[in-house]
Amino acid sequence: MNDQTQQGCPHIAVGIEREALRVTPKGHLAQTAHPAIYGDKLDNPYITVDYAEQQIELISPPAHGAEVVYSRILALTRIAQLQCRSDGELLWPSSLPPVGITDDEIEIAHYRDDESGRRARAYREDLAQRYGKIKQLFSGIHYNVSCQSSDDERYLRVVRNFLKYGWFLIYAWGAAPEPARPLSISIRQGEDGYHNLEEFYPDYSSVEAYCQSIQRFVDSGAISEPKEYYAPIRIKPADPEHSLESLRDSGIRYLEIRVLDVDPFDETGISVEALDFLERFVAFLSDTPCNDLDEQAQRDGDHNRRIVADRGLDPALTLRVDGREVPLVEQVEFLCAKLGLDPALEPLAKRIHEKMASQGFQNMMIELAELHQESAYATRWLLPGFEEWELSTQLLIREAVKRGIAVMPLDAGDNLIRLTRKWAGEDPRSEYVMQATRTGADTYITPLLMNNKTVSKLILDEQGIATPLGEEFTAEATTEVLIRWEDRPAVIKPKSTNFGVGVTIFTEGASLSALNAAAQEAFTHDETILVETYIQGIEYRFLVIDDEVCAVMQRKPANVVGDGVSTIEQLVTKKNEHPYRSRGYRSPLNTIVIDDAVREFIARDGYDPQSVPTKDETVFLRPNSNISTGGDSIDVTDRTDPYFKDLAVAAARAFNAMFCGVDLIIEDLTDPNSSYGVIEVNWNPAIHVHHFPLEGVEREIAGKVLEAIGLI
Repeated sequence: MNDQTQQGCPHIAVGIEREALRVTPKGHLAQTAHPAIYGDKLDNPYITVDYAEQQIELISPPAHGAEVVYSRILALTRIAQLQCRSDGELLWPSSLPPVGITDDEIEIAHYRDDESGRRARAYREDLAQRYGKIKQLFSGIHYNVSCQSSDDERYLRVVRNFLKYGWFLIYAWGAAPEPARPLSISIRQGEDGYHNLEEFYPDYSSVEAYCQSIQRFVDSGAISEPKEYYAPIRIKPADPEHSLESLRDSGIRYLEIRVLDVDPFDETGISVEALDFLERFVAFLSDTPCNDLDEQAQRDGDHNRRIVADRGLDPALTLRVDGREVPLVEQVEFLCAKLGLDPALEPLAKRIHEKMASQGFQNMMIELAELHQESAYATRWLLPGFEEWELSTQLLIREAVKRGIAVMPLDAGDNLIRLTRKWAGEDPRSEYVMQATRTGADTYITPLLMNNKTVSKLILDEQGIATPLGEEFTAEATTEVLIRWEDRPAVIKPKSTNFGVGVTIFTEGASLSALNAAAQEAFTHDETILVETYIQGIEYRFLVIDDEVCAVMQRKPANVVGDGVSTIEQLVTKKNEHPYRSRGYRSPLNTIVIDDAVREFIARDGYDPQSVPTKDETVFLRPNSNISTGGDSIDVTDRTDPYFKDLAVAAARAFNAMFCGVDLIIEDLTDPNSSYGVIEVNWNPAIHVHHFPLEGVEREIAGKVLEAIGLI
């Protein structure tokens, strides 16, 4: 899920780390392990744990611009929300843990049994001894920022200025107030918050001076290792496992701002407005001269951050600035002017206090957790930041991210991505995927054979798999061929197309002129077309992946059901309002379009778009059942007789296909003796329709794709 889009400030790349607790619907700490679907905690670059099994951590890759950064962390949040929903849990929306948690409920994160895993576990056990378990559950937002072309000195200037002005970030966006203290903004950042047992004031004059300071703290036993120094802003190296050596060798890679609380009103825990504020704030810190920061200035900075966290809503509060007490309101006005903000800026904590006063902390957070989860579920087929991609590809990206497979978007127009799996002890393995099911697992010839309908029929017939009788012809032979099909149930279609394009179906037979018109339509899509016997029955799509039928879907032609009052046109408009329907394969179903083909088809039954069907009367709008032309999807996997599943697998094997959509018409899906015919085999089958059928069971297909190409 790496981002290559340059938006907003081109000099700042931002990644977000969001911590959150998994809780029960009643707001108790979940007693379940970190979901296994996320894979190894040390290998997943997007979703892991922080301190406890119940404390999830979401890590977005660097991106440019507040909107893009937000979409990346929203995508991860929604993946976690949907997983929680399937597990009967909620994602807690506050930095502060639920009321009444005890140490016995908190399960320190478990890791694999190797050096890295044992070290991660030992570090957390040491934290429990030093600080207690409950404080470890205080969750936050870490804002990771790197500046293009910045040297260490510029990074250090940002740090020095942040230690002076970081209180302003707490004032504006602190979101963990104490309910019983109406002037408080953030317990987490106040005097009673999570801090080192001793106060440390490193030397920020240079990278070397900083490294020497941190090493002294470790050598004294005050902290166990460099990452235990809980600075409000951290200097981050390229190699976090050997941080001081890495800083000395290759300098500062990025900065981590750690004072942000989780915004309970926003699903991600941080709003677009806050991200825009932070981008301005970092630019201000970078551009403001600050050549030195002695210990007293750092002490004053600590004092200001903590007093603002504890009493920041007190209009009479003063701050320590250059050895004197200065009114908070004056400093707020000063920084608002520097950042181009409204001086009447209202702290987020004020809004939280107001809602807590009416609902109480626990009830407020449960309600918000439920709202956020339902928001994620309402558009669960969309992956934020990738809405313009074809829907099946969005689902594959989502599943890859969930399982810790690195995703590199390559071309949105072609829906082309690179997936890379890198687990401990293994060499990285990459696979290129186009449109979700076009992969290296299928040979080049497979789609060519499938796309040629005449050759497809030949191959299937050779395998003893029944197909409709028919013949192919070019424009010169149209009359000669079609005269043999006059008044016979028939299908006319291009030789090489997909998605029902150019297909005309005559269920009761047709005149020579009607057949000729259908042929002319088919010729607009191919120089050679087919005419085949129309088979009575219902059409089904069998999705075959790696010799397994993963889903069976009934495709019902575009239709409306009358209410006795509305016209066909009005019924279509209403049906298109279903959230599943839109254009361009970016939702589970396509909208129904009333075009000339629809008008011509319904006219056969004496209808036009202004006709009013009787109540409960079904009016079919097209003869073909393709989802691409507005058809309905109904999952029937569990009702399908194994005979037909085996038949579909055999059809896919005939083409040596890893991924295949086998279209059958069957009179009775439950009867193995029923008549049938394979009307098409399709390469690059869409998977989204099986994830989200209009009726029936939702099937998790994206994981099957990853399994088939060897990434899980």
